[in-house]
Amino acid sequence: MCDTTPAATRPRWGALYGATLPPLATLAIVEIASPPNVVRTILRFALALGALGGMALWVHANRAAVDLQDWCDCAGRTMTIRVIESRGPAGPTDPPVPEWAEPPYEVASR
Repeated sequence: MCDTTPAATRPRWGALYGATLPPLATLAIVEIASPPNVVRTILRFALALGALGGMALWVHANRAAVDLQDWCDCAGRTMTIRVIESRGPAGPTDPPVPEWAEPPYEVASR
């Protein structure tokens, strides 16, 4: 593969660091300050959730760039992509009735 990576398709690593380092630094401060147990547990949970949420948002925003990171300009000419068209539903149809099926019974009143 080629070793060229256009600048427009590079993942924004600075955004990842910006999204994860502040919650992790605050988590370290919480561990050093050691507030009461209940407050510390809530802060740990909220900060860890914030860091994971920031990472998830970064991955979602940069998924195409991460995928294209190892591609090169010649990849479009060397890859074969198969497109299969699907037909829409034909509409509701009754299921086929087997020949051995009994006719429906009539309900008579007494």
